[in-house]
Amino acid sequence: MKKIFLLTIIALAGFKGAFAQGITISRGGVDYTNGTIDAWYDIAEYPGSSAYTFSGFVIKNTGTTTKSLKMKRNIVDVIPGSSNYFCWTLCYGPSVDESPVGDEVVLQPNGVFNDMFLDYTAAGQLGVSTIRYVISNIADANDTASILVNFNATPTAINEITSTPKLNALFPNPANNNVTVNFVLNAGQASIEVKNVLGQVQKITPIAAGSKSTNLNVSDLPSGIYFVSLKSNGNIIDTKRLVVN
Repeated sequence: MKKIFLLTIIALAGFKGAFAQGITISRGGVDYTNGTIDAWYDIAEYPGSSAYTFSGFVIKNTGTTTKSLKMKRNIVDVIPGSSNYFCWTLCYGPSVDESPVGDEVVLQPNGVFNDMFLDYTAAGQLGVSTIRYVISNIADANDTASILVNFNATPTAINEITSTPKLNALFPNPANNNVTVNFVLNAGQASIEVKNVLGQVQKITPIAAGSKSTNLNVSDLPSGIYFVSLKSNGNIIDTKRLVVN
C-alpha cells in the first residue's frame, strides 16, 4: 500500500513538472506571465496618429533547452478608430497578428529578450482597448506565455503604475537635429539608448547623476523610426518611439 502511495506522488510530481511554465513575461521586475497589466497615458501627449509605445518587457526562457519563440496578437476589445501594432524582431503593421516565419527569437536556457514593443494609437479616442499578446515555442504549441494589456487613454496625465522611474515625452517628435529627453530617475547608473527598428543600437548617452533631462543630437541619423530607451543599472525602464526626418 505504501509503495502504491509513493508511486502516485511521484507520478503526480512528474505530471506537474511536465506542464511547468517554460516562458515568462516580466516588466519592472514583476512577473506578469499569463496575467494582466495596465498601460496609462495622457492622450494629449499623443495626438493624431502619434503612437504610445509600451515597453520594458523581459521575455525569459526558463526551460532547459533552446527555444525559438514567436509572438501573436489577439484583439479582445478595441476602441473604434484606434489602431495598434507590435514589434518583435521587427515592427509589423496594424494588419499583422503574428510574427512571420523567419522572425523568431532564439533563446538559450535562461536567455532573455527585451526588445518587445507594443504600440497603440488612440487617434483622439478616450477609453480602454484590451489586447492579449502570446509568446509561444515554435516546437511545442503547449509551451506558451501570454499577457493581457489594457491600454488606458486618459484626458489627464495619470502616471503609469509600473513606470517610476519613467521616460517622459520626447520633444520635438518628429525631429531633425536635437531632441530634449525628459525623465524621472532614481539613483544608479543610467543612460539613454537609441535603437533602430532592427534593434541595432545607434547611440548611447550617459546620464549625469541628479539630472532630469538631456539633449540628444539625431542629425547624423538617417530618416526613419527609432526607439529611445531609458536604461538604469543595465535594465530598460521605459521606451518611446522617435521619428527622425
